[in-house]
Amino acid sequence: MSAVDVAKANVAEIAEIVDALDSAALDAFVAALRDAPRLHCTGIGRSGLSTRAIAMRLMHIGKEAFVVGEVATPGIREGDLLVAVSSSGRGSILRQAQAARERGARVVAVTTRPNELTELAEVSLLLPARAEVETRQHAGSLFEQAWLVVGDAVCAAVQADLGVPKEDLDRRHANLQ
Repeated sequence: MSAVDVAKANVAEIAEIVDALDSAALDAFVAALRDAPRLHCTGIGRSGLSTRAIAMRLMHIGKEAFVVGEVATPGIREGDLLVAVSSSGRGSILRQAQAARERGARVVAVTTRPNELTELAEVSLLLPARAEVETRQHAGSLFEQAWLVVGDAVCAAVQADLGVPKEDLDRRHANLQ
């Protein structure tokens, strides 16, 4: 199988994930990000890499967005929103969500199926990358790819809701590269 064939198969798998999205949950997720005063974004491994990209897009929109674990990230506080991304909904991301709730922060989750993380979250965005959608990809690749695509769409919706022009995003883009 050629690399082009693999890429086409991967895109088809992502399309299956998008087709399976709950539009009401997606709208609630957009509203939570749009309305939060400060966003703390967290994920581990490749999910963390996709989450960092989404946090950057939120910053470009003008949201006060941080990546958990970075040295310049402030502590989470009451009223903040934790965007917790974990395919399994367990481990350190679950513990971070519990700590956020203890501090009065709200939690939204991106995961594959109902789990302990979704029980803590006020909104859960389920990307069925390990359940309903068969994948030929390695490990969690489909989940991270789907989150990056869906997360980017979420950011575009937040941008539209807030009426942020493209020029504002360009102005906030990194310029010390």
